[in-house]
Amino acid sequence: MADDLMEPASEYLKGVFEPVREEVTAREMEIIGEVPRDLAGMFIQNGANPRFRPGAGHSWFDGDGMVQGVELGNGAPVFRSRFVKTQGLSDDMVAGQATYIGSLARPGAGKRHKNVANTDLVFHAGKFLALWWEGSLPHELSLPGLETKGTFDYNSTLTGGLTSHAKLDPKTGELFFISWQPRPPFLSVGIASNEGKITRFTGVPLPGPRVHHDMALSDRFICVFDFPMMMDFKRAGQDTLGFVLNDSVPARMGLLDRRDANAPAKWFDVAPCFMWHLSSAWDEGDEFVLVGARIADATRFDRAGRARDDLPLVDGEHRFDSHPYMWRLNVKTGKVTEQQLDDAYVEFPRVNDENICSGARFSYMAGIDITQRTLQANALYKYDLQSGKRDTLNFPDHHIGYEASFAPRTGAVDEDDGYVIGYVTDKNSLTSEFWITPSKSFADGPVARIKLPQKVPPKFHGRWVDESRFRTR
Repeated sequence: MADDLMEPASEYLKGVFEPVREEVTAREMEIIGEVPRDLAGMFIQNGANPRFRPGAGHSWFDGDGMVQGVELGNGAPVFRSRFVKTQGLSDDMVAGQATYIGSLARPGAGKRHKNVANTDLVFHAGKFLALWWEGSLPHELSLPGLETKGTFDYNSTLTGGLTSHAKLDPKTGELFFISWQPRPPFLSVGIASNEGKITRFTGVPLPGPRVHHDMALSDRFICVFDFPMMMDFKRAGQDTLGFVLNDSVPARMGLLDRRDANAPAKWFDVAPCFMWHLSSAWDEGDEFVLVGARIADATRFDRAGRARDDLPLVDGEHRFDSHPYMWRLNVKTGKVTEQQLDDAYVEFPRVNDENICSGARFSYMAGIDITQRTLQANALYKYDLQSGKRDTLNFPDHHIGYEASFAPRTGAVDEDDGYVIGYVTDKNSLTSEFWITPSKSFADGPVARIKLPQKVPPKFHGRWVDESRFRTR
């Protein structure tokens, strides 16, 4: 499919990445092992799945959103896959072809910035929302059916974009998010109440436009990033939109007071880097502590225009080179302490969402196979951030996994009392399974593997939703 599209972006349309076209509902599936009886709810993962052959400048990030989910605890498991019915997808369906250009197309090449709602998911204000990484209106999905109900503008109070990786504080019910723009102030921070209203939307002035993706939250602070990921229009022979990590410009982390919207951001210079995804954050005395997957050399071309094709490329421009990392920012002295936690190549770090901003001890990360051209995980790691211990769950040969989520078991009594859940796909047969692995015996592997009726192409981010959110007994 689409072999003439720009390499290596076209690699994300082949083999295990090839999109699926059908929306499926299945109730009869083979189960190897036994589904735990103390796990009731639904796991849903979102990702890029182009409905039509993509246009110019296609990136993995550009595919139409498709959610694929497994419902547990109400009889036999149920699998569902649904496209997120965005306006852009509707435009394409009417035309019978892709009508938008990709995010790597140069300006002026056509209609762009299609809100594909393909990146993340969050349950907030009584609604299950699909989010897009560039930021726009969320799309509301039904549970457990996963049908698109329309966009949600927080009762007409959302005036800017709401990006993926919004952080939900489980204690207050507030949703914290960023919105980035091509014009000053270039970045804004928002807070939405659990009643469905935006209560804060304030600008965070930056020196210029940047590529943003994630943010962090502690009990005291909102953490935003000023990583020097820049647009690159000067590369010789360039026919697509380019990016370069300008390591001559400081990389900074900014802390904003959660309770005082008028307090300016406190900035900390850190070693030059970029980061797609963080794990968690917390306050520890005078320090704000952050764990994430840090990338030292995040673009295919460096500032001198030299190509680096030694590691997987996330699309045509973004180079994968990330390791687990910890930053400590002292809010009293301004001191920064940085530490790489492991030599392993990792991405998609996750924790028990109940501990996202208050000191998660355990972090689950996808171990990336750097011999591949595309981003593929051949293992999952469980990191104990207190002891430094790492447990490993290796996938069978020729199998890959995706970002895992943590699902607390019914009656859980501590942070890792539950299951690590997610999809695993056989690259040879192009068949997928849903794995359920007890966190406390992580390295022993899954206690249940549900054979799915449809391949799950590698996806971005998922969410476990407890049955209490959508099911009445």
